Amino acid sequence: MLSINSNPLASQLANQLNRLTLDIQQSSQRIATGKRITSAADDPAAVGILSTLKSDYASYNSVNSNLSSGLSMLEVGASSLQNQQGILTQMKQLATQASSDLLTADQRTALQKTFKELQTQLDDAVNKATIFGKNLTGATGADVVIQSGIASGQTTTLTAVKSDAATLAVDAATIDLTDSTKAKAALTAIGTAVGTVAGNQAVVGAQQNAMKVQMENAKSVQLNLEASISRIEDTDIAAETSKLQQLQAKQQLSVQVMGIVNQFPAYALGLLR
Repeated sequence: MLSINSNPLASQLANQLNRLTLDIQQSSQRIATGKRITSAADDPAAVGILSTLKSDYASYNSVNSNLSSGLSMLEVGASSLQNQQGILTQMKQLATQASSDLLTADQRTALQKTFKELQTQLDDAVNKATIFGKNLTGATGADVVIQSGIASGQTTTLTAVKSDAATLAVDAATIDLTDSTKAKAALTAIGTAVGTVAGNQAVVGAQQNAMKVQMENAKSVQLNLEASISRIEDTDIAAETSKLQQLQAKQQLSVQVMGIVNQFPAYALGLLR
């Protein structure tokens, strides 16, 4: 119906043009930012999920840092135990030499003095193997608990392996190379200490391997979280570009139709003349 006082069709087209303009602005923003969701209004249902995923992703940065620090601690411990084995080898050589009856009293005293110096080195190797204020191998070595997950209770315990001279029973107060009989007993004690340190090395090595697996798992979970965030939040550029082109085509067509519809009142008035 033609009317000279109103043009309802033009009003409808104007509303449609306004909606198209808003849709074009939104689509253009998505393409420019690369983000499908820039505010809660864009997808209210997804925003809550996205917030949780982003929180978990950020928390895994701390998990990876914790695990990396734990691995560093184990590497320091492994290095100290390796140094110990070298020192124990030297101790065994001294005890082997002292087990012979061919040495003089002065020679035995010199061997005992050298052994005491090696004991100091042995203790230094483990007691100074401290990192982050923690020590796994020294006389005061204690288990260390690491937060290895993002939830309460998801922890990993690094087991301490005390390897100081007193614990190994190869301290100068225990080992006596001043006669061959005692030196032979020292050989047995040092042999036992070598085995103990070897066992400690195995414990630390196993923990190193486990820590590396946990690090890989944590990184894998974080990558999956990142992919999930991207699927929810990021714009499909190809799809959004195609959508924008369609919206722009509709807008152009609507503008053309609006030009025609705006002439309807004039046409109606012309018919009355």
